[in-house]
Amino acid sequence: MPLTSAERKLGPTVGVLLAGGESRRMGRDKRVLTLGDRPLSLWPARALEATSELQVQIGGPPVPGLGWPVLDDLRPGQGPAAGLETALLAFPGAAVVLCAVDVPFVTTALLQAAIARLPDHTAAVPRHAGRWHALAAAYSPALLPALTDWLDAGHRDLQRLLDRTATYAIEGTELSAAGEPEEMLANVNSPEDLEAARQRLTRRTS
Repeated sequence: MPLTSAERKLGPTVGVLLAGGESRRMGRDKRVLTLGDRPLSLWPARALEATSELQVQIGGPPVPGLGWPVLDDLRPGQGPAAGLETALLAFPGAAVVLCAVDVPFVTTALLQAAIARLPDHTAAVPRHAGRWHALAAAYSPALLPALTDWLDAGHRDLQRLLDRTATYAIEGTELSAAGEPEEMLANVNSPEDLEAARQRLTRRTS
């Protein structure tokens, strides 16, 4: 369903770093892991700073070295969808560009492309290998009613919610123009993922 003219009006863009995950597969707090010369969390944070007017961390203790305001998740333990709801409620009318702490190679070009699509869509999200990559994406305040209803109904899966709303898919040549998809959308969820990210970084600098 197309957005109305009122829904297309957006306030400032807020960069949101989701940092409330439990890091079960990693076995350690992702916020204090290092990649190259900086904490893992600071890689996506820098991309957010380059593409937003305000920045905030949602969930968890403050990321070392970041210095952003920290908001408690309004639905602790309910996953990224709840963190997104927290951000949209905290900044009424604002566009939210969102990254998890574990997407170190997300590019500013990808986030800028997502933000540019928001006036006509409730969300703009990379789609690659048959799935949405919701933790490196942009969201309109127009998504909030559907998101809250979704969470109130006991759902946590952003994949199915994005399928049901006016989500713009950044894919194909548009996606590859922003960077190499397998790299910029890679999540660091396990020690093996972290080693792979370190090897990617070594290849970049060699």
